[in-house]
Amino acid sequence: MKLIALVLIAIIAIGCGTTRTEEPFSTQKQPPPIAEAPKPAAVPPTAAPSTPLPTTAAQPTPAPTPTTAPNPPAPTTVPRTLPQQYTGLVLSLEINEIAAELPDYDRADWRHWTDEDKDCQNTRHEVLIEESLKAVTFKGDKRCQVAMGEWLAPFTGDTVTDATKLDVDHMVPLKNAHDSGGWAWDNDRKSAYANEMGYVDHLIAVTASANRQKGASGPERWKPANQDYWCDYAIDWVQIKADWGLSVTKAEWTALQEMIATCDSPPSITVIPSKSEPTPTAKPVIPTKTPAPPAAPVVVDVLITSLDCKGKPEIMVVENAGTSAQDMTGWKVEDRGSKNTFNFPAGFSLGAGASVELMSGVSGDDTGETIYWNKGAVWNNDGDTGSLIDSSGQLASEMKCP
Repeated sequence: MKLIALVLIAIIAIGCGTTRTEEPFSTQKQPPPIAEAPKPAAVPPTAAPSTPLPTTAAQPTPAPTPTTAPNPPAPTTVPRTLPQQYTGLVLSLEINEIAAELPDYDRADWRHWTDEDKDCQNTRHEVLIEESLKAVTFKGDKRCQVAMGEWLAPFTGDTVTDATKLDVDHMVPLKNAHDSGGWAWDNDRKSAYANEMGYVDHLIAVTASANRQKGASGPERWKPANQDYWCDYAIDWVQIKADWGLSVTKAEWTALQEMIATCDSPPSITVIPSKSEPTPTAKPVIPTKTPAPPAAPVVVDVLITSLDCKGKPEIMVVENAGTSAQDMTGWKVEDRGSKNTFNFPAGFSLGAGASVELMSGVSGDDTGETIYWNKGAVWNNDGDTGSLIDSSGQLASEMKCP
């Protein structure tokens, strides 16, 4: 009986074991769940690098942008937008002919070059430092005068490295400013205009030869040889005149319009007509202000306009009041005969309407507007007479020390 009972128990145990092993087989028989089990296995790519994948997936989107939004055209549009700097610029300009009678222009009233910050660098050298395309070098350890640098001279488009080859030019010349309203300013305002550096192109470094050709001429009589600069030149000219309340003549405005037409996007300029139409015979003040001295023979276009004998430096101003440039080769200035004689440098030309200061009692760098004559005083006696002699030996002009 015990044996029969043990056999029955074994049979029951085997039957139960087979039933448990078939349950897994019944679940494994459904391939879809097991085949889809890899899909949960695909979860790791979404779960493990889920955050990196979007970022790396976002990377490909910029990759196409170089092809879809080509950056090469962008540089081509940039230069075209540079002249658009004048878009939205609105200026007001008064048209007025030069009055037939004006106070005499005296360059000495427009004192320059000054050193307002007392750092030993006057306005000329401050401009050279500011406009150099690379660091400048100086003539001495005190760093007062610029020797070398690199400048793009806009009138001609030349690159210059020697500072002595450059003039610092007033965009609107001092005499032009005088004729167009500056004559009414006091000497402080005249000096402020002559040394203005707040507007970047009020004073510009240009080749000395181009500055002498320009002289005191407006755009109706002289334009830069570099026509690519015409737009900027005309806009600067109008901006300065508008800022300082100076007028333009009809001929000047016509010439400015021709130059402004070269701008890609010219500014809006409101022209205010003169309140009183000048008489047709009104002429620039130059001829009326330069009557020939009673005994002066022949030459009346180039003359002495002022002589400061007591200042330091002593200053004589020689001006060309004619309508064309004058070659000053062979011309000279004498004090009481040949006691003190200054000979103009060979090839020196004085532009129409331009003037030059002859300095004595100090030394410095010659420019197109200033020439240093003698370190010692020349006009040191009351009654000294300065005589301007032309290349043929004729007296052109003379003036006594006051």
